[in-house]
Amino acid sequence: MEKFETAQLVLWMQGVDGRVMNELSVEVWHDLVGHLDYEAALGAVREHYREEHRKVMPSDVLERVQAHRELGVLPSATDELLAEQKAEWCEAHGVTVQEYDENQHSYEWVLAVSRG
Repeated sequence: MEKFETAQLVLWMQGVDGRVMNELSVEVWHDLVGHLDYEAALGAVREHYREEHRKVMPSDVLERVQAHRELGVLPSATDELLAEQKAEWCEAHGVTVQEYDENQHSYEWVLAVSRG
């Protein structure tokens, strides 16, 4: 996530537990969970506060996101990378992701699109 998204995440937590958001808290949270997708991190925070009465910590967010990935609720880092690469390939070859998904198993289609 971007640093401004981390600030939004900390601000959201402040709304629940009254913690103080400042530049240092955003820096620390970004260092620890900034590699996560914002929506995944926010979902983990929301889930934490639905189930727990104590303040959420970065390890709580990391554990919940990992558990969601293992259950298939969230894509893994590999899935995210593959989706990004597919989107880049589609953009470079002038096709939509939907077209790619429909035709990816057709050798002739892939070859024709690749040649331009």
